[in-house]
Amino acid sequence: MTSSAPTLPRPPTGLNHIPAPSPESFDAEFGGLLPAGATLRSSWGSTRYYACKPSSPPTGRKLILIHGGGTPALGLAPLALALAGKGENVVLYDTWGHGLSSTPLAPHTPALYHHQLLELLLHLEWTSAHILGFSLGGSIAAGFTATHPQAVESLVLVAPAGLWKKSDRSWYDAFIQDGGWGREWLAKRNIIDVIEGLDARPVDGWKERLKKGEVDPVAVQMWQRENHRGHVASVVAAFRDGCLFDLHETYRELAKSRLETLFVLGGEDGVFPMEMMKKELLESVQWKKGVKVVDGAGHEIVRSHVGKVVDIMEQFWGGEEARE
Repeated sequence: MTSSAPTLPRPPTGLNHIPAPSPESFDAEFGGLLPAGATLRSSWGSTRYYACKPSSPPTGRKLILIHGGGTPALGLAPLALALAGKGENVVLYDTWGHGLSSTPLAPHTPALYHHQLLELLLHLEWTSAHILGFSLGGSIAAGFTATHPQAVESLVLVAPAGLWKKSDRSWYDAFIQDGGWGREWLAKRNIIDVIEGLDARPVDGWKERLKKGEVDPVAVQMWQRENHRGHVASVVAAFRDGCLFDLHETYRELAKSRLETLFVLGGEDGVFPMEMMKKELLESVQWKKGVKVVDGAGHEIVRSHVGKVVDIMEQFWGGEEARE
């Protein structure tokens, strides 16, 4: 044995995850919009997922939707139901620490999220699927596709994360967000404020609008912070551990692949501004595949412009957007 042999991390004693809240507690506030959920027992606790069956003649496609940071699968409910109305077989799920999925006591690297998606596909007995990822879910979908291309039939990335650069942060943001030296509480507060907005409040009447199919993401985010003991930890870990920054090499791999891939961007996105996305995609990634810009859409494009996103996806699967 050599003295240079590394010492690997030891597994935690006891549970390797923070359990999710009960389905009853979540459904009491937000139930009724999505079909009844199911819980998949996972290597890292549990994953909650929802299956939206086609409500018109089925296309035969199997589609996985991956939500963004902060808001769980419920945030994609309007899009999922609209796609099911077009004949798509849609499954959406809560990523780690969101909604009713547990928080693994492990670094939230892209590989941890890929493992969750692989377990879901195995559970569904799907050998492959069409995948749509939004925001954080976009970076998860991109990395999963680059690593497991045989499991992905086509890829749609809506306002995806991963093209921020840590080197572009101010010294103050880097100092605070990286934590250490007793600053961890401040780091958590700063990161949650960046992702969810601590001062944001639900718009009056959100429960009535939920019954009509409209989701107020702030209401769900506040509920998670108050009821899911691992939610804040998961959001902070995803921010730090490789899901939001400097994933240019992942996107370069997608650019070189033969897989049909489409970016859908909001023209008024304040989180991933158009000029930044253009610069990173065209100059850093050398992206030459399809990009569709929805004028007037902000980062909430998956809720504010559902019909437009569905139309773009249907055209993409028909070949029009991919050819463009």
